Amino acid sequence: MPAITLKNVPTDLYQLIKKSASSNFRSINSEILFHLNKTLGYKPVNSEQLLERISKLQKEIAIPSLSEKFLEIAKNDGRL
Repeated sequence: MPAITLKNVPTDLYQLIKKSASSNFRSINSEILFHLNKTLGYKPVNSEQLLERISKLQKEIAIPSLSEKFLEIAKNDGRL
């Protein structure tokens, strides 16, 4: 995993992070990651759930598969 080094952190901010980490039983690093995730809205993607959702949506909207025949017809009809 990539690492980030923070420089020039104001003492007051560092103390707030340290206090928050302590009260949440986290390391300072974990506390910073928690707040970054919370602020930026980062959510790890579960690829299996995403693929299931895509399959379900494809069935619901009944998109034809992109076969060679389908593409040839679309080209001839001027749709691509």
